[in-house]
Amino acid sequence: MLGIWQSEMERIWKRKSTFRLYISYILVIFAIIWSYKITGTKVMRFGEGTVVVNNLNLPWLMMSEVALFLTTAMLPILYVDQLSGDLYSGVYRLYMLRPYRRLRFWLAKMLALSVATVIFIGTGLFISVLAGWWLFPHSSTFLKYGASTPSTSSDAIPYVLAFYLVLTMVCLVKLMLSSVVCLFISRPLFAYIVILFSSAFLFKLFRPLIMLMDPFQQIVLALRVDNSFKFWMCTGGMIVVCIIISCARWQKRTF
Repeated sequence: MLGIWQSEMERIWKRKSTFRLYISYILVIFAIIWSYKITGTKVMRFGEGTVVVNNLNLPWLMMSEVALFLTTAMLPILYVDQLSGDLYSGVYRLYMLRPYRRLRFWLAKMLALSVATVIFIGTGLFISVLAGWWLFPHSSTFLKYGASTPSTSSDAIPYVLAFYLVLTMVCLVKLMLSSVVCLFISRPLFAYIVILFSSAFLFKLFRPLIMLMDPFQQIVLALRVDNSFKFWMCTGGMIVVCIIISCARWQKRTF
């Protein structure tokens, strides 16, 4: 299992497409952070007003835009390239000749893409923390999303870590949804379009599933205990359902 996972990790990061996506992601982060540096403020996209950006709130505030790019374009493109791309090109016919059960290949592929997702998100966290320390005013307090009273600097680290952990879970939901679509649609472009439209369709069915397209507000609302039940119900339910469908399809698919 470890050997298959290492092989999948090498295949992901040796592709020029993955490298280009990663560089594009970093450039988007820098562009958004620099725009905050120029204005010194962040205008919230959901009508909550304007927030002064400081070293404590930058790591999660900048994800308002970055997470939108990440879940709508960059990560789905990575997933489609690695899943539908391999199926459409016929690469996996060669892998199926190796003496391993299909389920082990599926697990290794999902684990490798999960680690790649963590690397993308971890990079955003690392850059934002450094940028907050070097480029923005240092503050002893900050306002959590939707709060009326300020929180101290000691609350900033657990709040930021919680935000990024939940964002990771949302991206893993997107991964599992992508795995389902890609196992039924092998053409990469068509698979990406279906992932995009299915995310919009699910959002129309149940409001919290907007996290599949624009997760920022749903994540910060979920960090408030009184708004977390529907979010976690959707997150857990989507992961379980997509894992079952994806695994069953992988076992039955002919290569």
